[in-house]
Amino acid sequence: MPNREGETSVYRVIDLTDNAIFEIGCLFVAEKKGKPLKGRADILVSDILEKKLKVHSQPTPHPRHANIVAWPEDRTKVRLLAQQLAADATLTFVSTE
Repeated sequence: MPNREGETSVYRVIDLTDNAIFEIGCLFVAEKKGKPLKGRADILVSDILEKKLKVHSQPTPHPRHANIVAWPEDRTKVRLLAQQLAADATLTFVSTE
């Protein structure tokens, strides 16, 4: 879901190992929120663009950071798009072993 500014924070992780991806998640997401990292959802940019959303590079706080933008104003449409993106995503959970 987008934040109040109409953006959804994401990281471009192509060509990164799982460990490198989880390191970014720990340092730049979980630690910032003061919560443990539980997992990640991977989605292709093409799946985002297919839904008429856009991905804008935002290299702060990390060079691989970006935002999903161009969400509609209608909250019902936003929820539908978010559900479609979630269905397209591949979930990977942090191992508790």
